[in-house]
Amino acid sequence: MAENAAPNDRTPLLNHDNEAQAAQPSDDSNPSLWVKVKSFLYRNFVVIALIIPIIVLLALLIATLLRTRSGGDKGSHSPHSPHSPHSPHHNSSKVSTCTSPGCVLAASTLLRSISKNHKDLNPCDDFRAFSCEGFDAAHEIREDQTSVGSLQIMSEEGQLVLKRILESPAPKSESLFWTASSPDQDIFTKMQDAYKACTNETQLKLLGATPLLDLLLRLESIYPTKKPKGTPDTSLTEAVKFMMGVGVGGPIALGVGADDKDPDVNVLQLGAPWSFGLPSKEYYNNTGIVTAYKETIGAVLEALLKEAYPNKSATVLATFRDENAPMVLKKEVVDNIVNFEASLASAAPNPEDSNDVTKYYNPRTLIEAALLIPEIEISDIVTNFTKGYIPPKVIVGSPKYLKSLSKILRAQDRETLQAYLVWKMVASWGGSVEDDALKPLLRFRNKLQGKAPDIKSERWRTCIGVVDSDLGWILSRSFIEAAFSKDAKDLGDQIIHDIKDEFSRKLNASEWMSKKVRKLAIDKVGLIRQKIGYPTKSPDVTNPSVLEKYYADVKVSSDTFFENRLSATRVDIAREWAQADKPVDKDEWGMTASTVNAYYNPPGNEIVFPAGIMQAPVFYDPSIPKYLSYGAFGAVAGHELSHAFDSSGRNYDQNGNYTDWWDKDTITAFKKKTDCFVEQFSNFSIPTKDGPLHINGKLTLGENIADAGGLTAAFQSWKRRDADKPDQLLPGLEEFTKEQVFFLAYGLTWCGKHREEEMVQRIYTDPHSPDQFRIRGTTANSREWRQAFDCPVKKPTCELW
Repeated sequence: MAENAAPNDRTPLLNHDNEAQAAQPSDDSNPSLWVKVKSFLYRNFVVIALIIPIIVLLALLIATLLRTRSGGDKGSHSPHSPHSPHSPHHNSSKVSTCTSPGCVLAASTLLRSISKNHKDLNPCDDFRAFSCEGFDAAHEIREDQTSVGSLQIMSEEGQLVLKRILESPAPKSESLFWTASSPDQDIFTKMQDAYKACTNETQLKLLGATPLLDLLLRLESIYPTKKPKGTPDTSLTEAVKFMMGVGVGGPIALGVGADDKDPDVNVLQLGAPWSFGLPSKEYYNNTGIVTAYKETIGAVLEALLKEAYPNKSATVLATFRDENAPMVLKKEVVDNIVNFEASLASAAPNPEDSNDVTKYYNPRTLIEAALLIPEIEISDIVTNFTKGYIPPKVIVGSPKYLKSLSKILRAQDRETLQAYLVWKMVASWGGSVEDDALKPLLRFRNKLQGKAPDIKSERWRTCIGVVDSDLGWILSRSFIEAAFSKDAKDLGDQIIHDIKDEFSRKLNASEWMSKKVRKLAIDKVGLIRQKIGYPTKSPDVTNPSVLEKYYADVKVSSDTFFENRLSATRVDIAREWAQADKPVDKDEWGMTASTVNAYYNPPGNEIVFPAGIMQAPVFYDPSIPKYLSYGAFGAVAGHELSHAFDSSGRNYDQNGNYTDWWDKDTITAFKKKTDCFVEQFSNFSIPTKDGPLHINGKLTLGENIADAGGLTAAFQSWKRRDADKPDQLLPGLEEFTKEQVFFLAYGLTWCGKHREEEMVQRIYTDPHSPDQFRIRGTTANSREWRQAFDCPVKKPTCELW
């Protein structure tokens, strides 16, 4: 969805920064030794993947045999010591050990993750260290990364699958989906052409900034600095309209999405954008960041000015030139841009309010909404994208912001507004050109993320992101063909059904809820729709003819990268706006199949799990003990289902309607319980060079509730399965109970390391708590975890379900 789209109504498992954004150029330096090593590993991936498990399997079998002959070494601690990882319950000698390749690979992954000194650690003191110190030692943050974590590693393994697909010839024989028919060949070629255009850096460097300058020339002709004479001045509206048409956000966010109070119909949604230039409003108070930001804007615009001067019309960036030096940028232009952005950011709602339906749901007619900001003719923009149709309803996310925006716009001169619009265009599309003029922007973004100045992601990674963004369902078709099976889909169905059943039991036992609310809540669980793996409607990724038609209007050539992206963006925006005041298509997905993520959609009352997050070795595998899949993927599934009853999701009834279906006493009890989570997580902080930075407990409340509810529902679901058919143990992990390994699998899900700059940005903007507290805080809120590790305190810190 374009940057100017409607407020997001989906609650994902995590927020990805995706390291290399789709539009960002990547490093083209000479290959280092490490690059050559990676190349060798990639070329020999299949052989290595087969050899390593065999070696590990032999080692583990030998170790198991030696332990058996010696009577079994149970570690250095007393079985009753709280420090002993297996103290509460010992694994019965009657339980067999799984030695299949899948089990060996899963065991070796867990053994690499947990602390080498785990026998000397008390998991009750710091379960994050207990379960992740080995991961920390085994993984370093690459110079092109802001972080490294288990889910990110899974995502990059998926990228390798996609790379092989995109760089290989089309399949010749028919298989699961591949038909070798004309539509299949055609869409495969289209996908590869998009990838080739992106990876053709030689061509991109020859073009330089020319495509971007063409956009700027068009923008400046629409919004000149001198007000037109004799006619009404509609140029600001036209400029915003033009920018929206190419996916560039401006001072407003305007798009189409489901009506929270009538979720079967799509309505217009208007409000503040999610960002204004810097990552959050707090950054505009950081003198060092603001100074560097101004230097970046000045350097980029001046470099573009010099390029435009001999090649383009004299109007390109003309108003920014110093009168005495035609290719030097006026200093006040940059100051005015940043001051304008800062005033917008200051007027915008805080992120916890932006995600709160009780605050952002303000219905208006289109005329009423337009009156809030007369400087931009909303009606004209809307009718442009709806081809003349006037929708009857607009959800205004923040009337207060729009009124403030109106005052801010009236206080600006046209030169400042033009400069702001130009900079927004450059910041949005600059990463899609290869030109030295844009290097300061790359360096500044790297500074914000704690990277070295000139670091870029490998170009192929960037281009996979581009193809996934622009032709995502064609790429999804190839991914599920290569990396997803019916058994995997069936396991996902089983886990989610189990967790829905368990959650209904939890609701039924929640005495703090009134009987009527409990009944309605259980009904809501029963009506939650689950989407697993990939869509078979809107579009059907198994049908090449459907995909050919779906992307028919996206024009792609192997040597026109910028134009390819523009075409895909325009088609995506047109598709979104065509849904205005139309029935919601409940078969649509918000994530492509290869995405390592998941989400709950409140108006749709649906939980969605792309195939990308349902991958081996530990997170998801039908061939390994169920406590692993339930501890990792099951907790993810429970997390998404719990969102239906978190601080935001609880406002939606069983049909996805935003309505008051909870009585006053239940709401009071809920708030008392959830205040505990706010206080608990607000006390967590990360160390920074400027001192401790605390988590925003209000912003992260919904995610923290979902983590707690999801983990306990997953555990109880697995226990019921295990009672019917007991799982085997894992080789090399016999010292742990199955219950403990369940929680080790959960901990591994959130093992990760982050640069300080990345952590700071997430705390300001991300509704998810930092990963280490998704382990420490969530397990502290788990009664079952405390029992599994025989912690002195058995009562959870906070408990809702």
